[in-house]
Amino acid sequence: MSHKVTSKRLRWKIRPVLVVAQLLILAVINGQSTILSILPPPVQTEKAALPAAKIDFPKTPAGEKARLFWEAFLRSDTQGVKKFFESSLPPEKLKENPAEKRAEQLLNIRRQLGEISLQKLLSSGPFDVTLIVTNLSQEYFKLELDFKKSGNDLFLEKFTIDEAGPEDLAPPLPALTLPEAIQGFEQAIEKAVRDDRFSGVILVAKDFQPIFFKPYGLASQEFEVPNRTDIRFNLGSINKIFTKVAIAQLVAKGQLTLDDKLGKLLPDYPNPEAKEKVTVRQLVNMTSGIGDFFGPEFRDTPKDMIRHNRDYLRFFASKPLAFEPGSREMYSNGGYVVLGEIISDVSKMDYYDYIKRNIFEPAGMKDSDWFQADVPVKNVAEGYTRQLEEDGQGKPEKHGDKQGQKGDMTQTEDKEKDGQPQARTAKERPALDRQKQGWRKNIYTRPARGSAAGGGYATAEDLLKFARALYGCKFLSEAWTNWIFTGIEPPLKNENGKNPERLKEQNQAISADSNEFYRKSLESGQKQEAFSDSKNDKELITEPAGREKSAAKSAPVETGRNTIDRSHWGIGIAGGAPGINAMLEIDGQTGYTIIVLSNYDPPAARDIA
Repeated sequence: MSHKVTSKRLRWKIRPVLVVAQLLILAVINGQSTILSILPPPVQTEKAALPAAKIDFPKTPAGEKARLFWEAFLRSDTQGVKKFFESSLPPEKLKENPAEKRAEQLLNIRRQLGEISLQKLLSSGPFDVTLIVTNLSQEYFKLELDFKKSGNDLFLEKFTIDEAGPEDLAPPLPALTLPEAIQGFEQAIEKAVRDDRFSGVILVAKDFQPIFFKPYGLASQEFEVPNRTDIRFNLGSINKIFTKVAIAQLVAKGQLTLDDKLGKLLPDYPNPEAKEKVTVRQLVNMTSGIGDFFGPEFRDTPKDMIRHNRDYLRFFASKPLAFEPGSREMYSNGGYVVLGEIISDVSKMDYYDYIKRNIFEPAGMKDSDWFQADVPVKNVAEGYTRQLEEDGQGKPEKHGDKQGQKGDMTQTEDKEKDGQPQARTAKERPALDRQKQGWRKNIYTRPARGSAAGGGYATAEDLLKFARALYGCKFLSEAWTNWIFTGIEPPLKNENGKNPERLKEQNQAISADSNEFYRKSLESGQKQEAFSDSKNDKELITEPAGREKSAAKSAPVETGRNTIDRSHWGIGIAGGAPGINAMLEIDGQTGYTIIVLSNYDPPAARDIA
């Protein structure tokens, strides 16, 4: 969270990392600061304040909260701001610092802004509202309110006061046509390829129908094999969403609950504290305290010794928890390895077999698997990294150093093999030249087989099939699919003689919903339109007839007392390691799905996406 209040005219150059940022975070959100005034009063000029523009607040819960906040903030209404905090903060925050004190602290800053009027409102999603305001000196500020869904409640997660920049005040740019957009991003992609910053496959789909599907660069540098649209790439951590879907399937079937302790499900787990305290929910949300398998021991272990999900346990399972389970969040590859073992134990199936049977097969993902590194498999891209020095230690590549270089990797689009389009270079760079530039295969950093935390393989087309099946609720009920996207847990049913009070407690439990590499809540809806199962053998640059906006919104679905609004469904997932970078983004507001798979180091795919 960052907060700042600045004025060029008065030279209050206060940045987010400085005092005002800390003041607003502590005083307004956490209520731990006693410093209430550091800004000079605004200089009164003869200029008249700009008249308030006619602004319509979004017809959303966040929009309504923002409207009530603005009306009270504008009037310096202590009771109104107090009510806003009372309705927008969880009880534990209000216990730390009462709403009345928070209101006084915020309005002390409000008074120093002087007379203000609302000029513009911005909102990029259902949970954020930004207010652009001006004062008598015609200085512009933006008030940003970010909310977070927690069950049926909407809580304030972040509040900032910042100086508004030109990008905030400028009118929105005219929308590009689809051909204009494609032309623009193709130019950016081709420059990245010329600069040798990208190699891989890019797929853009509208309503799950591909509109741009192209390969670039080489799948094998030593044999000069071009990438094709049917080449399979290492997904990195994108595999974690398959694990999360599998957990939801088992919970929905009643084979486990999110409250189950690790010791109940894996009684032989070597860490007694983790067995006693860690729940399935905490493993999913990365709040368990279980750490990572990467480290010196992993680095020093021959990678051919890591051939199954359970082989990763040796690197972390016996180590102490990093923190009290549930007290905070920490990215945890280890936690997802443990989830993979839970899936195997509960389902009585090998983890890999479970995912193939219950996710890959229903979605039609025929080219996806956890391939072993030393088993020959066709159509698999070799990973290339610049993150290895002579001693084998990793060193991040500074791609920005190469932005100005000219390359010779110009793409053409007229070469095919076995019915698949291929990337072709106008002037092929010899493998020896690439070696001189620092490229190495990632064979010594990549385990022999991936895990429930990542390292599986898929084509871009298979990931699109997964996205389509997930949105179409092919893996799960609508309620549990909603959990995948939003973290909101479905109410449990009183079945099989379960204790009603226990069910009530579980129904009140809310997923931490802080795993932002899994989800990106979006404002508008998405139509479930089938992606053809027929193989698309050509490069695709097509525009669905008559579609410039996303297709019709899905209707809310009633599940007990809760209403599921599928218009909020959206997701963004990334995977990365030496010679591996993959991105999957689904935007419910526009209906677009973006898939970028690369056999180069991060941020090769991330920058393109």
